[in-house]
Amino acid sequence: MVKQTVQLVLVLSLSIMLFACARKLEIEIEATLHEEPAAGAKVLVDGVEEGVTDNEGLFSKVIKKRAGKEVLVSVTKEAPGYRIEPWKDSFEMKKPKWGVVDKYPFKVDFKATRYLAVVVTEKGQPLDGATVKVDRKKVGKTNEKGEFVYDYGAMPKKGLSLSVTKRGYWIWRKTAKWEPGQRVEIALCEHAVVSIIALADEYGLKKRVKDVVVSVDKKKVGKTNAKGVYTYVYKDEPGKKVRFTLSAPNCVPAKWTKKIVLKGKQTVQRFFYPAKPKPIRAGIYGYASNAPEEDLTNILCKTEEAVSNSFLGYPSFRMVPTAKLRKDIKTAKLDMETITTKGWQKTALIRTVDMIILGSVATDQREVTIETKVYASGGKLILSQIDIAKREKDIKKTARQIVRNIVDRFPFEGTVVSIKGDSYGINLGKNNYRTGKGMVFAVKSPTMNKAGKIKGYHDIGALKIKKAKGAKSWAEITAITKGKKVRIGDKAVRRMYGEDAKTSFVLATKGGLPPDVVPLRGVNIYLNNMWAGATGSRGKAKIPVRLGKTYDLVLYHHGYQRMIEEIRIDGDKEVKEFILNANNSLFKVDSQPRHAKVFVDGFKIGKTPIWDGKLVTFGFHKLKLTVGRDYRDWEEVMEFSKRVESRTGAKKIVFFKDYLKIGKKAERKGKIDAALQAYSKAVRKHPDYSLVRCRLASLYMDQKGDYEAAIREFENVLSLPENEQLIYKQFAVAYTNLGHAYYEKGNKLIFEDKKAAARNLAKAIQNLKTAKQNTRFFPADSYDEAVHDTYYYTAISYHKLYLLTKKRALLGNADLAWREYFDFFPEKLKRKRAFAQLRDTAKKYRVQIEDQI
Repeated sequence: MVKQTVQLVLVLSLSIMLFACARKLEIEIEATLHEEPAAGAKVLVDGVEEGVTDNEGLFSKVIKKRAGKEVLVSVTKEAPGYRIEPWKDSFEMKKPKWGVVDKYPFKVDFKATRYLAVVVTEKGQPLDGATVKVDRKKVGKTNEKGEFVYDYGAMPKKGLSLSVTKRGYWIWRKTAKWEPGQRVEIALCEHAVVSIIALADEYGLKKRVKDVVVSVDKKKVGKTNAKGVYTYVYKDEPGKKVRFTLSAPNCVPAKWTKKIVLKGKQTVQRFFYPAKPKPIRAGIYGYASNAPEEDLTNILCKTEEAVSNSFLGYPSFRMVPTAKLRKDIKTAKLDMETITTKGWQKTALIRTVDMIILGSVATDQREVTIETKVYASGGKLILSQIDIAKREKDIKKTARQIVRNIVDRFPFEGTVVSIKGDSYGINLGKNNYRTGKGMVFAVKSPTMNKAGKIKGYHDIGALKIKKAKGAKSWAEITAITKGKKVRIGDKAVRRMYGEDAKTSFVLATKGGLPPDVVPLRGVNIYLNNMWAGATGSRGKAKIPVRLGKTYDLVLYHHGYQRMIEEIRIDGDKEVKEFILNANNSLFKVDSQPRHAKVFVDGFKIGKTPIWDGKLVTFGFHKLKLTVGRDYRDWEEVMEFSKRVESRTGAKKIVFFKDYLKIGKKAERKGKIDAALQAYSKAVRKHPDYSLVRCRLASLYMDQKGDYEAAIREFENVLSLPENEQLIYKQFAVAYTNLGHAYYEKGNKLIFEDKKAAARNLAKAIQNLKTAKQNTRFFPADSYDEAVHDTYYYTAISYHKLYLLTKKRALLGNADLAWREYFDFFPEKLKRKRAFAQLRDTAKKYRVQIEDQI
């Protein structure tokens, strides 16, 4: 008990001693901010909050601290629109006199800056990379959230001049006395960009018109380029209304004006018509034999040459060489069946030819019968005729008559180029187009949308020639739709036979030997030696005639015997039926390997070997053989002109291995080495050589990272003349891939061999330039990806080449390339993660370049 009492006394004594060491002190704070009392500032002593300053910025409090201890005093303050540095100080507490409270006064003058929060958006979305300037000095750029915070000291009496700029957007400016912490929200608008596209519509083909002068409010600003495009950029604040004037030399109309409100991106398309029509591109596919027992090779050659030469006297036509025509047809994967039914207007062949001529030749004793058919790009048979050369030496004379008839009957398209009273000038004349008095033209007026794009044409009436001159004809209206007017720029199309006839009869044809007869399409019908039309898909045709009149009827179809008969039509829509006997060829075929399915014009006729033969009518037919397995199909347009056509023995059809199919199958299974092995087996004579080797190159680049091998394979493909000259347009994208490979190779060498890296980056740019000029030929199924890669690797190649060489010219090229990359970034790819990531990376590269400009 005594022991416990002693312990208690000791504890109490120690407590009293410690308490006796703790002394009182008074902390006094006088806080100011920019020479004004700083109210509400927190005062902390050794990290413990003791209170806040009053409205006068004053604080006073008595606290207890142990003598000799270092005391830390800190004062903090927060205020909207300010960045205020915390204030700190310390002191060692003295031993105060007993009963005396020492005072520790502190004057706190806060160091602080004001700030503005600039928030930039475009169409409600944050806009990064916008440059912020204060009093014309660049102070920073907005981040990914479109924000930038600007710190400043005292506000000048006149305020701060704030401006925000970004390439491609109009400048925002404002001077004001901004409140500290003010959130300045700025909505930028893109520069008003008006893309002018000048077009011409010629026989269904839309062409670009270059050198069209563009003026804005009567001031010339430029001309359309080779692609018919001029881009006008207005950099001031949008909303201004201006007048655009397009002046097209040697075109109709000569001038065209349109008022446009300048805002955002706009496209204006305008169609012009040549004051003098361009020549029609005509191609002779060939004349085929229709004489089973004779070899007419020499006569066929003479006929084709004579017809081609006869066109030289007519500047309104320009001949396409037969070899080029056939090659382009094969490249476009067309056959004569498709060409003569559906046409080629929506295929690559439209860039080669407007009109295709083909026909057949037969002999009867010494006479040579020449049938000529003319097809327009829409697949319509616009003219067919039969001409007789009394002797072989008369073929040249007959050819001149054939061409004269084509010129006389061709549905030329012209334009109404002038109006004088009741007379309408058409840009088709007597010299080149053989226009003459009484000739009738249908008038077609364009239907346009607000942007000036032609949506189609509609008939509004007819014009009849009353006077024909060398290069121009004058006509008068013979019919007009109520409420319509003939205007300059309307299309004038020469009318065909019987288009305005009121009565007709129905002619039906079948072909073959009874009872195996079927409706026969494409039978040419002649009345009194004038072509009247051809039967359609059901073997029928509606032929305009006068009732009660007798006609000499001739029915002709290549591969069938000609029929001549005299007919009389007594009732409107009377039906007359005829059967034509076929001229057939016995087709024999063998293949390696055998058991291949054989198709003629899409109809299966058996499997190889076909020793006994199958009957095929004379003419051009699409022949297809397929054996399956790992072999590619064999296809070709073949002329049947002999009693027996044999593809057996040395002429048998040999299949190529389908390395494209084999390789892709291996790829799907993840067997990349097997795919590489398959693709590498394709030799130059292989029909798919270019496609297979391009795929091989892509695998080397994407899967193996072997850029040397990728470059080698791409260059092998592009070294072929037909690919180098982009005759086969689908290989335009190979230039993108080659440029990509050169970039990757150069990028790997940057830290090893700067000179070699620069050379490879320069080669990348060279190939990507070629690709960029031909993006319209990129494959449709990967078009967006190919466009993206073309612009991305162009920009990154320029960027890194500049960083390597520090050449000032490359800096501008890199900046322009990055701008084009963002301008042409395909909208659909923004939703794909991989491309969105590349776009984010590109933004950082662009900022890096812009900072050095």
